[in-house]
Amino acid sequence: MKNKLLMFGTVLALSVGSCTNNFEDVNTNETGFSNTQLEQDFNQVKAPIKAMERGMYVLVADDWVGDIQFNLNADIFSGYMSTPHNFEGNLNNSTYVLLDGWNYAEWDQKYNVEMVNAYKLQQLTKDKFPQFYAWSLILKVYAMHKTTDYYGPIVYSGFGNADGTTPYDSQKAVYDQFFKELTSAVDVLTAQAKVTPTFFPNAKDATDGTTGEGNIVKWIKFANSLRLRLAMRISNIDPVKARAEAEAAIKGYGVIVDNADNILYKAEHPVATYSGKDNWADINAGASLTSVMNGYNDPRRAAYFGKSSAGTYQGIRMGSLVDDNYRFAKADQFSIIGDVVRQNTIPWFCASEAHFLLAEAALKGWSVGGSAQSYYESGIATSFAQFGSGSPTAYTNDDVAVAANFSDPLNALNNIAGVNLVTVKWSEAASNELKLQKIITQKWIAIFPDGQEAWAETRRTGYPKLFLPTNNLSGGKIPAGTFVRRLNFASKQKTANPAGYAQGVSLLGGVDTGATRLWWDTGVNKF
Repeated sequence: MKNKLLMFGTVLALSVGSCTNNFEDVNTNETGFSNTQLEQDFNQVKAPIKAMERGMYVLVADDWVGDIQFNLNADIFSGYMSTPHNFEGNLNNSTYVLLDGWNYAEWDQKYNVEMVNAYKLQQLTKDKFPQFYAWSLILKVYAMHKTTDYYGPIVYSGFGNADGTTPYDSQKAVYDQFFKELTSAVDVLTAQAKVTPTFFPNAKDATDGTTGEGNIVKWIKFANSLRLRLAMRISNIDPVKARAEAEAAIKGYGVIVDNADNILYKAEHPVATYSGKDNWADINAGASLTSVMNGYNDPRRAAYFGKSSAGTYQGIRMGSLVDDNYRFAKADQFSIIGDVVRQNTIPWFCASEAHFLLAEAALKGWSVGGSAQSYYESGIATSFAQFGSGSPTAYTNDDVAVAANFSDPLNALNNIAGVNLVTVKWSEAASNELKLQKIITQKWIAIFPDGQEAWAETRRTGYPKLFLPTNNLSGGKIPAGTFVRRLNFASKQKTANPAGYAQGVSLLGGVDTGATRLWWDTGVNKF
């Protein structure tokens, strides 16, 4: 793995300098067919749409780029997972030594695949096939909201500039454009749905990507759900706009509230490759998640994790100084990631998340058609149904259980008392802050294994309360007693796009380290 990381870094150093200067190469038609021939079966749009769908995760035989893009960054920072692998002698992102050799992966993947193909679809479809352009906008927003939530300011509105410049946008400007693009996409597709229920005339024309992908109404609900997610993301920094966007999102066809409408990409989840000593042995269950779920005796654990040799659900704490005992010799003492990543689907957005978003919206007093308690409890029930975990009644009514203490079977220095001391049962007498902690804790459990979204929400709200890393080896770049707030900008931007990089740092409003908060990360929850 280490050799692969070094080799990939060398290849990148020799690759394109900026994120947009290889447009013509990428967009060259290598099919051998004319545009007219391609248009007969919509093949001119199927290929870039399929590329965008696949590009959300690195789905290739040697998918180690996804390991550094997701697992060894957001999946760890979210509290979901932790690594048994002592990369760089334990001087890696788990111990808050943010490696340039890991931090670029999200940036490069999204620009070289998502933005390039979105640009291509814009040229092909904006004026001729508005329904496909609308589809591309939804895919672009889904991809790039994760990127801006890694770094902050990004290249967005200026991508593809004719003069070759690649300016950065502030995160506020990026979010403003997200909302405009989602609104436009929903308007176009709502009109299209009155004419035809599917994007393609025949089911066989689908690109074999997401489940039910040809269903226009399903994609309208997905766009609305993204709009609701992003509205909640900015609710502490711009509550007026957040409320307007959220209330607009639930109108018309509304958001995804039934598991039948879940957006799932049809492929084996890359984490299935990364977890377990019979695979890469790069990732295991995280201590923060097992602490909370063990404390609640949560039946969803059976879907999320494999049991340890002791018959328990055993995580690894972020920032542990691990050795080969964790990864190989005594690896069976820790839980691998379980069936949830071995169902040949990758969840993009599931109904339970919308219920919890609506619960928080109701808690804030927004007009979303229900109470915070009703959406909170339906969110739990929807999640239980998704994972086949039985009746949620006893779980939802438990007002005693809280997060469990954590013990590391190999190193007592990693032991720590449970910190997320909130019960499951709803109480109208509780403070709004405590109610929010309950909502976010349950959402965090339900959206596993989407570490990118979970990390964003823990930063925005401070919930659930997570274990700090046992060892913070950042040398003060991330102050002791605090959590990582972002990734450093892709290092090659400093030389390939120095003007853009300087602009990005300026728009960030702080130093380019993991300690600087993003625009929406205010540290204060507003109700």
